[in-house]
Amino acid sequence: MGARIDRLVKRTVLICAVLAGLAFHHNHVTYPCGDQLGAGGMCVPISQEWTR
Repeated sequence: MGARIDRLVKRTVLICAVLAGLAFHHNHVTYPCGDQLGAGGMCVPISQEWTR
């Protein structure tokens, strides 16, 4: 019974990781950051003060 639960947990984690990767890729392609810093639709504006 324990091995069966282990397989179920491993499979669930793998599926969630694949779905998270696909979501990140979709956001990265759909919402590019342009001149901002970041990826996957999670962008942070860069001010000129930080580049000195």
